[in-house]
Amino acid sequence: MEAQAVQLIQDTAILAHAKPLDTHTPALVLPSDQKIHSIEMFQPLRSRFRGALVTHSLHDFGNYVQQHSAETPTTGFVDAEQMRCTVYFNLGDITAPGHGDFTATLNLRKTAGFLALERAAATTFPQKDLSDWIEDWASNLTSLAADDSPIDLRKAASAIRSISIEQARKSEHVVGDLSASRSAMDQIEAKSSEGLPAEFRFTVEPYEGLTARTIRLRVAVLTGGDKPLLKLRWIGEEQLREDLAQEFKEVVQADVGTAATLTIGSFKLA
Repeated sequence: MEAQAVQLIQDTAILAHAKPLDTHTPALVLPSDQKIHSIEMFQPLRSRFRGALVTHSLHDFGNYVQQHSAETPTTGFVDAEQMRCTVYFNLGDITAPGHGDFTATLNLRKTAGFLALERAAATTFPQKDLSDWIEDWASNLTSLAADDSPIDLRKAASAIRSISIEQARKSEHVVGDLSASRSAMDQIEAKSSEGLPAEFRFTVEPYEGLTARTIRLRVAVLTGGDKPLLKLRWIGEEQLREDLAQEFKEVVQADVGTAATLTIGSFKLA
């Protein structure tokens, strides 16, 4: 007898002695390994619906939640740090807990402009690189002098390209009846013949679906090396991120309506 036929006979005998379990999802305990095996996949239909939607579209997320929340209220959690919202359709409650394996997740995507802003705030620029960045994002930028008067962006970019470092040395010698002292001080200053911008304002929609924001970037010139370097200091970054998280919750809540109750935080099934 062929090995395949022998194996089939053995499997048939094992299945005949399998012990069915009284569970909602059909399962058997096989005597061969004394383990529980689900046989749900052999049914025409699943025992219950489960699955996970992941989308970047706020509108599609809202429609999906409303469509699948008609029978029972759902619960959602907004992860403020990741700008992510996950809604559980079968989480249930304390008295009737569900499996929590039917979900929809919205991951808001950062816009290209906001990504460029984040990279710029984390970068130390040579003069030409910052000048090029200003030209690339001119449609989002305005430039201000130290007195908050506007500066034409082309002039601001030109001023950054023409920064020069001036160094002056001051010596002081004091003589007394019984002592003498001497001190020296170096003064380094970055200047441009066209007047350096003190601040940029970058207007951008941070995430798809959220309102546009105007972000302040203070210009700092680093004079420690042979050539000047520039940094853009993001003013009010932490507050902005808190505001975006709150707006995200409000926008999602408005889109899903009464179909789900949202809470800021992350949730993990134990």
